[in-house]
Amino acid sequence: MTDIKRAIKILESNRKMFHFSCAEIDKDTALVMAIKALEKQIPKKPDIKGDGYNNDGNIIYDTWICPNCEEHYEVEYDNYDFCPKCGQAIDRTEI
Repeated sequence: MTDIKRAIKILESNRKMFHFSCAEIDKDTALVMAIKALEKQIPKKPDIKGDGYNNDGNIIYDTWICPNCEEHYEVEYDNYDFCPKCGQAIDRTEI
């Protein structure tokens, strides 16, 4: 298990144990935000789509889609390790 996954697990389990009053709701919100931010650091594989055909009639897979926000990027030009729109880490092994 990676350090990020361990940190998420710790935050999630402690969040359930905390007792928050209405005045302390910001602490719960902060924990949720921290968990979401850490989850985005775990690389996820994007969907690969084709939007055209070559001269032989084969589909050209030239678009990758962020697995978090579904923003579309060009395979040949948009070589991001993180999605520019939402910050999701991208597993580029299959792009």
